[in-house]
Amino acid sequence: MIGVEDDVLWDAAKYNRRMEEREHICKLEAVVYKYGTHFVFPESMLKMMLPIGLASFVKFALQSARKHPKECLETRIDIDVRIRNAIEEWKRGKVGYGG
Repeated sequence: MIGVEDDVLWDAAKYNRRMEEREHICKLEAVVYKYGTHFVFPESMLKMMLPIGLASFVKFALQSARKHPKECLETRIDIDVRIRNAIEEWKRGKVGYGG
């Protein structure tokens, strides 16, 4: 579960924290970043979706990206790494259901 504090369209940070408090039968990792905007996708995915003009679009679309471009980029890169690592763990059979 990934959320950011500066998401003005959805309070993902609040709901991520709420999900962490619940019991789960599977492994859950909830991460909340300070900056990242509503477009809190992995950087590589955004580059595939918008191969040209990504930085301009994100800055144009959301105010936090204009004010904190470096931090938003760092968030997207970290998300990319986390998701890739989680997929690799899953492939190796290290992630599964509890119980």
